Amino acid sequence: MTEAFVQSLPLLDSGDVVIAGAGPAGLCAAVAAARQGARVILLERFGAVGGSLTVGHVRTCMGEIAAGTMQEEIGRLLDTGGACIPHDVERAKYVLSQWLEDNGVILYLQTPVAEVWKAGENVRGLVVSTPRGLARVVGRTTVDATGDGTAAALAGAPYQMGRPSDGLVQPVSLLFTIDRVHSDLVCTHEADDTMLDGVSYLQLCEQASRCGELPPDVTIVRLYGGQAPDERLVNANQLCRVDGTSPADIARADRMLRGQIQQVVDFLRKRVKGFENCRLTGSAEAPGFRETRRIQGDYTLTASDISAGRTFPDVVVHHANFCFDTHNPAGGGQAEDLEAARDTRPYDIPYRCLLPRGVENLLVAGRCLSGTHKAHSSYRVMNICMAVGEAAGIAAALSAASRISPRKLPAAAVQEKLLKNGVSLFD
Repeated sequence: MTEAFVQSLPLLDSGDVVIAGAGPAGLCAAVAAARQGARVILLERFGAVGGSLTVGHVRTCMGEIAAGTMQEEIGRLLDTGGACIPHDVERAKYVLSQWLEDNGVILYLQTPVAEVWKAGENVRGLVVSTPRGLARVVGRTTVDATGDGTAAALAGAPYQMGRPSDGLVQPVSLLFTIDRVHSDLVCTHEADDTMLDGVSYLQLCEQASRCGELPPDVTIVRLYGGQAPDERLVNANQLCRVDGTSPADIARADRMLRGQIQQVVDFLRKRVKGFENCRLTGSAEAPGFRETRRIQGDYTLTASDISAGRTFPDVVVHHANFCFDTHNPAGGGQAEDLEAARDTRPYDIPYRCLLPRGVENLLVAGRCLSGTHKAHSSYRVMNICMAVGEAAGIAAALSAASRISPRKLPAAAVQEKLLKNGVSLFD
């Protein structure tokens, strides 16, 4: 888009900080920036806020983080206390939207990013698609919290996708809930197993996958407890070789994954005692992509950093911790065994991971930050993404107030604000 064309577009809004994406990272970025006194514009492509928390139907927030972050505040809003217990996704849509309103964040729904407005290397704002057509949003500092790194990629930042050997990304899933379950069976991952009439539950799933009762890539049906005793959140279906940045792939994945839901429900009804009368009650509004773009920043977080529990002088997220949860990009199950997956220690995420190379006035937040394929499998979970978003929001507000690019903002300034807010950054 030419400068003249962008200038000809109607102005939707302007602010100090513009944030694309109202998922876990974007929500925290928006509120954190607003609490620093910034005028914050938050743009969301779906018709509700929350991202994976709501639209994605992920009802449990995973990952550990240091004390004092906004993850704890969101836990209170969702009535989970920050623990990994299911929340009500429909209630979450309201309380999170109200949280934004209470903190003065200006929210626009159904406004996906269409283009980035730049002057040289400096991001000046975003071009968005609205029900009334294209419009421009102007901000001093922009935060890409899309998860897919959409704004950063459009701005020309380098990125990587998939594992180094073949470029394959982790499979896509579509979570759903069932009720009318009369069983205490809960199997959250491959370490859980229960004997069912002399046959292990995990073996039953594997056999069903081999014989066609379950889809070939579905070798385990993960069952999480629900809000009611007879409810289960199901994380089972998955589809490999899907590019989450391709509209055609997204449509194909949605159709095929919804077909897999029917297969999984039929399997549970026919083969698992206590699930004979289970009923599909809800599902994600769109496929959930574990991995798309990883924007390359001033530092790339590695699996070695995570295994070593590395600390950094420019830390903005402290004591992040989650296993290497790498779902097999080429088939069912995990890409590595459980023992290898647990080879992690609490680690830091440095400020430099939030700074896309070759672009100014832009930060990234959430799972699209700068890291390797394996490292990404650990930091992509929601609790960690919330902490990254909080740091990005503070950095964006400080940069806007100082009229400097986030790259020129000392990490110590972000750390000072986080510490003042009660966030633990150092041992």
